[in-house]
Parts: sequence; C-alpha cells; structure tokens
Amino acid sequence: MKKAVAYIRVSTKSDTQLHSYEYQLEYWKSQIDRIPNMEFKGIYADWGISGRWLSKRPQLNQLLEDAKNHKFDIVYTKSVSRLGRNTTELLEVVRTLRDLGIKVIFEKENIDTFDPSAEVFLTIAAAVAENDLNIYSENQRWAVKKRFQNGFIAIGNHVLGYTMNKETNTLEINEEEAKTVRRIFELYLEGYGFSPITVILEKEGYKNICGKVKWSRGTISYILRNEKYKGCSLSQKSININGTKKMNKGLEKQYFMENTHEAIIDPSVFDRVQQIIYERSPKGQIGRGKIDPYSFTGKIVCGCCGNKYSHKFTTTKHWRKELWSCSHQNNYGRSVCTSSRIKDEVLKEKFVEAYNEFIDMKPENNIAKDIKLKIQNLLEEEQELNQLRINGLIDISEYDKEIETVRQELKDANLELSKHTMRNIKKTDLNKIEEFDEAKVDKFIDHITIDKYHVTFHFINDIEITKSYSNGESGNQKGWKEKQRKRIMEVN
Repeated sequence: MKKAVAYIRVSTKSDTQLHSYEYQLEYWKSQIDRIPNMEFKGIYADWGISGRWLSKRPQLNQLLEDAKNHKFDIVYTKSVSRLGRNTTELLEVVRTLRDLGIKVIFEKENIDTFDPSAEVFLTIAAAVAENDLNIYSENQRWAVKKRFQNGFIAIGNHVLGYTMNKETNTLEINEEEAKTVRRIFELYLEGYGFSPITVILEKEGYKNICGKVKWSRGTISYILRNEKYKGCSLSQKSININGTKKMNKGLEKQYFMENTHEAIIDPSVFDRVQQIIYERSPKGQIGRGKIDPYSFTGKIVCGCCGNKYSHKFTTTKHWRKELWSCSHQNNYGRSVCTSSRIKDEVLKEKFVEAYNEFIDMKPENNIAKDIKLKIQNLLEEEQELNQLRINGLIDISEYDKEIETVRQELKDANLELSKHTMRNIKKTDLNKIEEFDEAKVDKFIDHITIDKYHVTFHFINDIEITKSYSNGESGNQKGWKEKQRKRIMEVN
C-alpha cells in the first residue's frame, strides 16, 4: 500500500475557514482515502509564511527530511504556488523528491512529477506564480510610497514611549514609557555606554517594550538613534526586495518629516546625543556594517568565559580611553565574567615585546621538524611500495591496502604541518620591531587570550608567549580633550 501526505501553505494567519488547517486536513484525508491502495499519513502545514524562500518554511524542510527516511511515497498539494513561488527552489524540491522515488501531485494544474513532460509544465506554472508575486510586491511598494508621500507615519508594531492614534495617524506620548526613554538619554549624556545603561535600567526596574525588565545593547542603540523621539519621522528605512526585507541604503527614496508629533526628547538634546555617538565611534564607520579598522578585531578571546573581546572607547565628563574588553562582561557585568580589560596602547606594547621574543626563537618549532621527518619517511615508504609493485614482488591487493594507508598518513601529516609552520612568510618578514606594526599582527598572530592581567599571544606555528600587564592609573590620555575639541570642530 502506498503512503501519501499533503502539503499546505497559508500566506497569512487570518485566512478564511476555507483555507484553515482543519478544513484542508479533512479535505486531503477524504480525497486520499478514496484512492485504492493509498494510506493517508498526515499533513505538513506552514502558516503565515511567504512562499518565496524554502529556508523560511520549517514544515516543508521537515517534509524533505522525512522523505529521506522514506516515510511516504506521494506528496499532494493544491497548486504550484502553494509549494513555492521561487522557480529555482521549486524545481530543486521536486527533483530532490523525485530522486528519492517520491512523486508530487499538483491538483490545480494536474501535474504529476513522474510524468516525463511534467518539468516543462511545472517550470511555466512556477514562472507565472513568481511573476504574480513580483507584480503584487511592486504594487505594494507603490502603495507604501504614496502613503509616505502623503505624510503617513510608519512605526512598525510599536515604539517605546508612544502609541499610535489610528484615526488621526498621530503618535501620542505614553507617559509611563516615556520616563524610560528620558532615563536612557539622561544616562547616555552622563557618560554611560550602551551596555552599562542596560545594567542600570535592569537594576532600577525599567521595563522594555514587552513589559519585561530585560534590556540589550542593540535596543539602547536603536532608541538613542530613533528620530521619532525628537518629534520627527523618517519613513522607508527598510524596503522589501524580492520578498526579502533589507535596510534602505540609498536604494529607494526616504521621506523625512519634521514636527510630525510631540517630542519626548528636546531636539537639541537629541542632536547632542547623536554628536556624542559620532565622537565615540570610529570616524566614518557609522552605518557601514561590520567594517572595523582595529588591528586586533576578532583575534582576542576571553580566557575566563571564551567569548570575544571587543574594542570600545570609554568616555565620561572627566576622562577618555581606548580599550579592549570581554563582550560578554560588557553585556552582563562582572558577575558572569571576571576577566580584565586591557588598554589598546598596552596591548600594542605587549605585542611588540612578545613579537621580538618570537623572532629570537627559532620560529619553526621542534614539532614542525618532527612532522617533516615523518613526511620524509612516508615518502620513502611510498617509493619502496611502488618499486615492489613494479618488480612484481608484492600482491596487488596487499599493495593497494598498504599504499592507501601510507597516502592517508601523508595527507594527515601535511595537514598537521600546516598548523605548525608559517605560511606565506618570507625571511625578510622575520625582523624585530621598535614600534607597533599592524602587518605583523595579520601575518603572525593566530589569536590572543586575555585573563586576569595576563595576555597570551598565540603565533601561527603554535608558539605561545604570555605577558603580564597593568593598565596603569586610571585617568585621561594625554591631550584627549584637545583631540575631542578638534573632532567636534571638524564635524561642525
């Protein structure tokens, strides 16, 4: 007896009863039960999910996984558009199932994927479905643009501190939530960074947009940069391209409207916060993704909790310093991680010391030498086996067995050697330095571990050099105030 399942996809969670799960379950069960020698094994249903991308449909992926385990023989679905509107992925799904010996029946188009001509009709039907979706998306984008041009304000689900009056399309202040917003701006102006603010808010019991006393660094950053808090609105920050939501970075026109609603934060205060955010960020890097100009980015691992270290500027009214600290500790405090911070200038100084010690050593260590000797012996063994085979002094089956073992050992040895040798390093690179050289970090350092005032440099050939350090007395970096004043003048 053949085993059959059905796949359904409902585009929105508010579809009518005709498209409900219960209705379609009963429909497909009754349809399949009427077919002789056919057993109904269940239904796979994705709810409120677009048909454009396979990766976003968990039940369809589960269907494919169950197909590999041969839990059914046939898949029924209402139409091509229900299985997918992306032609390439639709054909890939059908071919995968067909290769597993499973056919798909599209009821509306009357397509059986075991039919030799099915793929031609399927391609045409899928292309039509995909084109329909593109036209629909374009119409939706046009409608949204017209609404923005006419002064429509988009706030998503909700903005902390405001509620939307749908009758007047106006944001109105929610005073209880607004207190939280004002506290966040107040703390930032006092010199606290994004992560410390999350800790303070949780200690003081301030609730987030979901009514929970839980805050993240990203949420604080979003609130401090949101122009709606100064009474303005920037529309079309994100756009939908081929069914995928993306940040609008010059792809479509944005609409900035002033004085659209009552401000929670005075505009002069809001603008001052934006200036401070700019000052604390690497100049020119804001809004440019994950570009990071720092020499040690991604290389420092916390020896206490295993998380990455991140670069940051710590600035208050009285002092400013550039340092590296555990990102986990930044977000959750010293109760979860007790590792020590390190000033950027101290880390660079310790790297120079460690690098010069590394040069005094023989950069190619004894482990690498032992592996090279092993490789040489294996090559000689391979040569001897080949000579025995040529002279007919070894059985072919025995030769095949032994040569396979030798070649696998050679492969493993070469892989191991690559971990212990300096790749793409010239002898001219092996020179001592008096000042920090970023190029040396890129060429020679695999990663760095920091834990409780000890920094360990892990070089690319497995040599490790540990240095203890002190950040010295807390206080200003010499000339920091003058540098800050100069930056402000450049911006203005």
